[in-house]
Amino acid sequence: MENLQTIAIILGSLLAFALFWSFVVWLIAQISGWRQLADVYPARQPFNERCWSWQSGRLRWGMSYNGVLNVCADAQAMHLSTFLFFRPGNPPLSIPWEDITGRQRGFLVELRFRRAESIPLRISPRLADKLVEASAGLWRYEKGG
Repeated sequence: MENLQTIAIILGSLLAFALFWSFVVWLIAQISGWRQLADVYPARQPFNERCWSWQSGRLRWGMSYNGVLNVCADAQAMHLSTFLFFRPGNPPLSIPWEDITGRQRGFLVELRFRRAESIPLRISPRLADKLVEASAGLWRYEKGG
């Protein structure tokens, strides 16, 4: 009987943690604007994409996605997703190149999106340069300042 209680406490604690974690990640998606981006840029299957895992980005209100982004690019779009444990509220995105503008601001490159202009995504210039290359010349960003 005592073993059964211990197992129930452990399972209950794990379930409570999973629910709490999911709520926190979902809340971050709401505040950061990821959810709004997902509404206007639903994911599609990439074709001949180049991908970079463990990437970082910062969205609205300084909400940071440090080391949890998968960033892919093909000739049509930039594709963003998070690792599985950060997926609640953060569905994958596909943003067409023609909807993305970029400008270097200090040490980061700020991306803006035509259908969600109030939500910036700040990434490293190194990642931005990889996206320029992967877009096959369809996308560029303003360098400097």
